[in-house]
Amino acid sequence: MVAQEAFPDICRRVCEERGWELNPSGVHVPLDDGRHQVVALELFDHEDEELVRLSSTIGEAAKLTPVRLTIALRINAELAHGAFAVKDDRLIIVDTLMLEDTDPGEFEASIRYLAQTADYYERVIFETDDH
Repeated sequence: MVAQEAFPDICRRVCEERGWELNPSGVHVPLDDGRHQVVALELFDHEDEELVRLSSTIGEAAKLTPVRLTIALRINAELAHGAFAVKDDRLIIVDTLMLEDTDPGEFEASIRYLAQTADYYERVIFETDDH
C-alpha cells in the first residue's frame, strides 16, 4: 500500500506550502473575508483501489426545504468537481481521488475547490461560517 503511505507526506507538503492547517478533523482552509472551511479526508479501499474521499460540510440538511434540496441536485450537474450529498444529516460537497494518481497539484486544487464551493453555499444558503 505504497500510495496510502505516501499520502500523509503529500498532505503535509501541500498544507505547509499553502499555509493551511492539517489537524485530525481535516484541512483547515482560511478564505477571504476571514471565513474558513474544513475539508475532511477519509482513506478507504474500493475494488482493490486506494482512494481518498474529501468532503466539506455546507450545513444541516434538515434546515433545507424540499425545493432547496432539489436545487442542490440541479447544481450538481454544473459543479466542476465533486457533488453535493447528505451525510449524517449534513449537506456536504464531496470528491474522491485515486491515491495512486494523486499528485500535490491535484490534491491542492481539489481541497481549494471544495473549500471555496462549500463556503459559498454555506454563506448563501445558511448565512453562517460554522464549517
